Amino acid sequence: MSEKRIAIIDDDPFVVAHLKKSLTKRIADVQVVGIIEPVAPAAFDVYIVDKEFHGDNLGQDVVQRIRAIAPESLILAYSAFLDRDYLRALLMEGCEGAFDKGSLEEVDSMLDVIELYFASGKRGDDGVEGFGRTIRAISGLVREWNLRITNNGNAEAKSLGDV
Repeated sequence: MSEKRIAIIDDDPFVVAHLKKSLTKRIADVQVVGIIEPVAPAAFDVYIVDKEFHGDNLGQDVVQRIRAIAPESLILAYSAFLDRDYLRALLMEGCEGAFDKGSLEEVDSMLDVIELYFASGKRGDDGVEGFGRTIRAISGLVREWNLRITNNGNAEAKSLGDV
């Protein structure tokens, strides 16, 4: 069985250690690497990305860079600061899910998603299969819907401004 690779990109070493322990307990044959700088390393199957690094909102940029170098990987946000605008921005950049650091249930849900991703046959010769393809399709629909809402909202605002 091939090894599964997960990158945790978070500037809090305690969060990285906790997630690493939780992931290695639940998922067989997994290699988990903690990265405390806002970088986008290549060659991982799953990326878990924080929103803030040393007080700066850099998570969206990290997600964008990861999506550019690893288009078939699963990207999940894991942060204590998940507001609506940030969640929308993450979806627009290709993030497939977001989880709250302050909730143990959210950690379990995130681990469930990762487990399901690996169990579903994450990669084939032609790219992502099963769960990964489905989650990307749903994310694409949500991104398209958000673009339509944003564009319609801007058009309505311009119309109201012309009155």
